[in-house]
Amino acid sequence: MTPRRVRVRALFATLVAIALTFAAPAPTRAVDDAKWMFDPSVMVQVNLTIPDSSMEQISCDMGAERPYVPATFSMTYTPRRGAAKSFGPWAITLKVKGQYGSFRCLPSGDKAGLKLKFPSGSRPDGLKKLTLNNMVQDESMVSEVLSYEAFRALGVAAPRTGYAQVTINGTYRGIFLNVETMDSVALPRWFPTTQHLYEGSYGAAWISWGDVADATSGHYEVDEGDEDDRTDLQNLLDTARDGSDGWYARMHPIADLDQMTKMWAAEWFLGHWDGYSQFVINNYYLHADGSGRFTMMPWGTDQAFQSANRYDGASEHYIFNGCVADPICGGMYVDALSFIESKWNGWRLDRRADTVYRVVAAESSGVALTKEFIAARDDEHRAWIATLPRIPSSLSTSTSRSRPGEIRVSWRRPSLAVPITGYAVEYRAGSGAWTRTTAAASSTSLTLTGLSAGSYTVRVRSLSDSLQSPSVSRSVTVR
Repeated sequence: MTPRRVRVRALFATLVAIALTFAAPAPTRAVDDAKWMFDPSVMVQVNLTIPDSSMEQISCDMGAERPYVPATFSMTYTPRRGAAKSFGPWAITLKVKGQYGSFRCLPSGDKAGLKLKFPSGSRPDGLKKLTLNNMVQDESMVSEVLSYEAFRALGVAAPRTGYAQVTINGTYRGIFLNVETMDSVALPRWFPTTQHLYEGSYGAAWISWGDVADATSGHYEVDEGDEDDRTDLQNLLDTARDGSDGWYARMHPIADLDQMTKMWAAEWFLGHWDGYSQFVINNYYLHADGSGRFTMMPWGTDQAFQSANRYDGASEHYIFNGCVADPICGGMYVDALSFIESKWNGWRLDRRADTVYRVVAAESSGVALTKEFIAARDDEHRAWIATLPRIPSSLSTSTSRSRPGEIRVSWRRPSLAVPITGYAVEYRAGSGAWTRTTAAASSTSLTLTGLSAGSYTVRVRSLSDSLQSPSVSRSVTVR
């Protein structure tokens, strides 16, 4: 090969490489320069100047329009060790936040929750927004910190938190929760792609802001994505409302029900009565990734550690209702509750409450009631579990080279504290959808046939009419 041909081939390879670089965009990478701020041990100092012309546009009527108005922002943080941080003064815009119970009149000097919006070039470590919750419904000032940490420990996307001492026009307004805004800055830490982020508020009929079944209603606010095209959400709602047989199979391609059941189970464990699975159908996000598959995220947990129902019968939380009525998804919800119970004491939320309380002790009413709730929750769950059939024991799975495509599943019959009317045997390949078959109450084994080669998870649970036990599971490889 001549030197000229070598050079031409090298040039061609270089051009192909450059073309491929531009043709295939790099995946979204989360930038997390503000990580330091979302730590409950951090107390930043926020100073806001709101001119009279802006204050005049802020209404004390909760139902009035809330435009962003001009203000001046500065923020400082002086750690015990290391260099101090300082931002501003910057020209920003802000608006009042809060609804029933938490709304306060800012012009009257009340402690109003705030949303701050930063223009390009004037952003604290890259943040586009700050959300400052007034915590007027959480006298302990620790509920959101603890509950969001628990959600995140389960792999459920939830905001991080820190604290801020806020001064407005020279007057100190108190300690606020600096809660991470779930936007295009925060979402890439959890999701490679985002098609939509919908925020749901007040869906119960007695307090409704709009029809939960209608993706265009006032119940839903589009926080990220195309506000006019909500076909992904409408498809989710229509599919969820179809209660005919096969609900789980229809929902699995468009909803991560493993994730959602963990979130709903956590709402019960955390006493988050103001969430999606509870009677208000409030304070939640629905996130659609680039393929249109949904997960759910918590919000507004300032009244956690109070009370909640495992299932309250409200007709408007369609996804939750469809799940608990479906045999496969209903079992997943039972499993999620049992999984959290296995982690509950190990999280030591009581100790965490004490640690976080020390940061806000000057303005907190204390954490005694929060700790009482935490201490009682495990026993309450165990009392409920006692009403269900017992879990099968000694689960085993086996395959044979002489019988490819089969898994023999066997288990031991549990004690009969609650009468057993059968068993459910469920299996899935990889992270795919679950398939369910049942066995008679007298059975202790079952053979699954017609399976393709691959890795499978098999789980078995006891049945007592409509009641299901938590499952026991095993992994197995089919050749």
